[in-house]
Amino acid sequence: MVAWNQAQTSDMIFTQPVIHEFGNISVPTMLIIGGKDRTAQGGNRASAEVAKALGHYPNLGRAAAAAIPNATLVEFPELGHSPQIEAPGEFHSALLEAIK
Repeated sequence: MVAWNQAQTSDMIFTQPVIHEFGNISVPTMLIIGGKDRTAQGGNRASAEVAKALGHYPNLGRAAAAAIPNATLVEFPELGHSPQIEAPGEFHSALLEAIK
């Protein structure tokens, strides 16, 4: 089941980009990122030059938050791809604060 869900997510990332629809989001949105996250789908298949520019989540998070109306960005500079696992206490505090 995990493999199937991962396959569906990966397919969506490559075939259904939604970045051009960010401006259509009409609900309050909270983005949570880890500053050390360098995850980049397809980065292993990119040229070295292109790969250097991929997965910079501080930049990507700020750009996404700017493109989404009423978005809030919560950054955890010392965390990676999974803040909810790496620092659950900090993650839950930020989440609960945002949904008050």
